[in-house]
Amino acid sequence: MVVTSVKALSLGELQYSPEVIHPGDDVDLWIKVTNDNYDEDLKNIEISIKPHYPFELKQVNPIKGVATIHHLNPGESDVVHFKLHVNESAVSGNYRLDITVSYDKVEKEEGVVTHHNWTKVYYLPVYGTPNFEIVLENNSLSLIPGRTVTIPILIYNKGTGKAKECTLSIGSNQYISPVGGTKFYIGTVKPQEIKLINLKLHTDENTPEGAYLIPATLCWIGEDGTEKSEEINMGLTVHGDILLGISNVITTPRDIKPGDTYVRIDVTVTNNGHGEAKDVKLHLKTSYPFKDSWSNANYKDIGTLRGGESKTVSFTVDVDKYAPSKHYKIPIYIEYLDIFNRRHNTTKTIDIYVKSKPILEIIPKEYTIKAGKDNTLLITVKNVGNEKAESVRITAIRNSAQPFDYPRKSDTIGTLNPGENGTGAIVVSVDKNALPKEYFITIEIRAVGDRDEGDDNVYITQRSIRVKVENDNKMPFPLYAVIGILVIIGVLYYLGKNLGKKNSK
Repeated sequence: MVVTSVKALSLGELQYSPEVIHPGDDVDLWIKVTNDNYDEDLKNIEISIKPHYPFELKQVNPIKGVATIHHLNPGESDVVHFKLHVNESAVSGNYRLDITVSYDKVEKEEGVVTHHNWTKVYYLPVYGTPNFEIVLENNSLSLIPGRTVTIPILIYNKGTGKAKECTLSIGSNQYISPVGGTKFYIGTVKPQEIKLINLKLHTDENTPEGAYLIPATLCWIGEDGTEKSEEINMGLTVHGDILLGISNVITTPRDIKPGDTYVRIDVTVTNNGHGEAKDVKLHLKTSYPFKDSWSNANYKDIGTLRGGESKTVSFTVDVDKYAPSKHYKIPIYIEYLDIFNRRHNTTKTIDIYVKSKPILEIIPKEYTIKAGKDNTLLITVKNVGNEKAESVRITAIRNSAQPFDYPRKSDTIGTLNPGENGTGAIVVSVDKNALPKEYFITIEIRAVGDRDEGDDNVYITQRSIRVKVENDNKMPFPLYAVIGILVIIGVLYYLGKNLGKKNSK
């Protein structure tokens, strides 16, 4: 403090309470005023105070900031009182106060009165107060059941004072405990300064998802030399990991082949994590050679999957007739919400094997057959599939509405490898009165799969062939003439008979 003495009047040291001043305090000040002149009286003494930041005056005297002493005899003293408030945001430091005095000095012998005034400067120490917050460096980080996770935390001094020899001690709770050190030396933390600490925390595997408090204790020495500590709870989130996967795939039929329709694919979806997945939606995204069996056949909603839980969902697809035999990857798009209603998505794939299959087609051809005759038709069949066809046989299917009979309705072609052709023959007997026009004859193609590959299935296909009937069965000219003459004679006879009846009447 600065102390100056003047002749006749002196101001003593400042007395204040509290003895240690902090931001936000109300401070009482007392100043001793002494008449040091032993020959003269002092009258009309006024002591005024002018505070500087962070101080502000509070009313305690009739005139704010002014104290009055009416008279001081030689050697006499009195004490004046002021009250100040310290701004809450003040940082540590020594802050200025101006004390101004004015008074009248009266000389005893001659009674002469002289006026005096002067100012004395004081400095008051203010000790800022540390105010700590502990926050996560990354708010998106969370703890995972059954794992040890490093969580960066920030020690933030938002107060106005410096904290020296600062330490942080980490506690535990029922589910979460620190790994390694539990006490960290931070050192000095200045106002508005941030210190980074990396905590390793282990979470029990049976910990339910949710928010948890971890106890922490901060200890430090303030600028006024006092030791202080504060209990601060850190809020951390336990978020179980959500690991959705495909654990099983079953198809009906078991062996999928080209041309199959309404193939059911049963998929088991499992949450292999600890967290809960809500509003789980799945979409089987089909592409060649697969397609949805009907609209929205492959959009499924299975609700909630808790950790370790499984659910089975069914999709339905059709397979293209000419699908090559191989393994196909079909993606399943999965979308879900976590417990905080944040949306996530992932894509898994399933493997579907399309087996080989013989596919038999009749090579198109237009056939001409004669009415009243037996006609031999040579029918060429091609294996357009990807598997050998054994015991290939063709059979004409009789239609009672058609003027055909089949003295030879079936023929065996034999074995056809993929891409090979084979020819079979049938005999069509056409009624002699058949109308000359086009007809369609249904041909059944029957074959057995490649037994060497373990395929002993019987494949039956029906296809149609187009036939044109020609009828050349015309009557001879003389016969036509005779019939015509007889018709004319009959008509003339009829007319003549009717005319004779009319005349006789």
